[in-house]
Amino acid sequence: MGENQDIKALRKEVTELRKTVYSLKNTIIELTNHIETGSSETPFEGAQYSVFPDRSNCLEGDASWDRLVNLMHKEDRGLTAAELAEKWGKSRSRTSEVLNKLAENGQIIKYRDGRMIRFRSAED
Repeated sequence: MGENQDIKALRKEVTELRKTVYSLKNTIIELTNHIETGSSETPFEGAQYSVFPDRSNCLEGDASWDRLVNLMHKEDRGLTAAELAEKWGKSRSRTSEVLNKLAENGQIIKYRDGRMIRFRSAED
């Protein structure tokens, strides 16, 4: 008898989880459509969600960027995007994207060393 109750409880829990997943899926679809239309108003009451019409701003403020900059402090010669990507644990393309943004903001220095592009801390 106890097993049947456990199975019923699990079925009920699975049903509730499915409802939650479908609700989240619908919310994601609505937000995606809202972003694609470029509307600055949120479709949800209470302004629970923030929709950015300009997604380029979403790059700024990554908490691990400080760690990336700190990786360059001990390197006199600077590091390439590939070297930093390996140390930072992110893809080379994402690392390069962040490095270029940091260089544009003056937080790091980007320079050519022969055929290589290197990055170093601006504080050195």
